[in-house]
Amino acid sequence: MNISKRQQAYVEAIQTHANDIGIDLTTETFTRAELRLVSMKLKGKKWIPNWITHDQSRRVGRGVFSIPEAVLAVAPGQEDSDDMEQDAVEVPSQIDEDMVVMAGA
Repeated sequence: MNISKRQQAYVEAIQTHANDIGIDLTTETFTRAELRLVSMKLKGKKWIPNWITHDQSRRVGRGVFSIPEAVLAVAPGQEDSDDMEQDAVEVPSQIDEDMVVMAGA
């Protein structure tokens, strides 16, 4: 989807401030409250841009908008060391839990 430079600046603001304000960038839907926080960070005002609020195709529900341009996804082959490290976290298996129970008996 082609977007203007102003629209791209707002999308980049969503991506930049997501961690600060608790926005999940793995989903393309954003609430009015989340977008107001982004606007406050970007412009110091709570107003959400009209290209989001007035575009009926972006409305998912009451106060929820679709902005797929803001989704951060790692394409296959584009992983960096941080992505690989996160994927390598070991999850305890059932065998480990059974061993703990047996050790305590």
